[in-house]
Amino acid sequence: MHGDLETDHDVLVTLHRFTLATAEQLHQLHGGTAGIKQTQKRLTRLHTDGLAEFVTLPQAGRAKAWHLTAQGAAVAATFPEARLTDAQTLDGEQLAVRHGREHLLDVGRIHSAFVADARERGEDCGPLDLRPAPELPVDGAGAYRPAAELTYTAGTGEERHRLRAFVERHRPGAGAEETAAQLAACAAVWEQAGPGGRGRAWERRWRAFPRLLVVLVGTAAAGVRGAVADLRLAAEENPAVAELLAAVPAGAARIEDLVQRGPSAPVWHPLSSGGRACGWTEL
Repeated sequence: MHGDLETDHDVLVTLHRFTLATAEQLHQLHGGTAGIKQTQKRLTRLHTDGLAEFVTLPQAGRAKAWHLTAQGAAVAATFPEARLTDAQTLDGEQLAVRHGREHLLDVGRIHSAFVADARERGEDCGPLDLRPAPELPVDGAGAYRPAAELTYTAGTGEERHRLRAFVERHRPGAGAEETAAQLAACAAVWEQAGPGGRGRAWERRWRAFPRLLVVLVGTAAAGVRGAVADLRLAAEENPAVAELLAAVPAGAARIEDLVQRGPSAPVWHPLSSGGRACGWTEL
């Protein structure tokens, strides 16, 4: 491996965690003040070294989406940051099979939007502060696997505080039943009793239950209100989900609005009521 080992290390770890990413996404995470051509040169070098490979996307411009080779995955797996934590995550191959290319790239776009917004606000959300598809077991009811779990440090100075959120990717129409099932699984985590039936099990893991952020993909701007209304209807049909959304900040936003305006902009529509759109920390 040639060049800046530390930054090559960071890119390898990111590709190990997120499976697939464009040069633009990797540049937003790791490029610093350099131009994107420097990130493209880095990826070309990793390709030459046999650590990274790419696929050409069918969209206009035929951008490349990068992933690790078997050799690259073996190298990245030796880094501590690439190892699984207590919230176990599917490996890259399993993620690709289960979700497909568009899902993986959208998760990367969402992550990049939060990282860029945090930097602009002087807050903290780093390249590894989003974990794709963590497994959250539920006693007797399988597990909840959100699209991702986000960790974010809001505020500055002594006013800093940690926020967490589960991220779901919602495709109106075709994905309605899938999203409803995900909300029900999240509600099962929310209501699971603690040891001996005391309190809630999640209270042993977090001080506050993570927010729930539903990102709409394939939704025109004119269709956002309808998509949000459908999500609210799905919640009303399930008492456990309705209880969850009454107690936990939750909202939905179109991915284009999230990427273009940032997650702190008023692009999130609350799922618990018909309130006005707001930033994700204000849900």
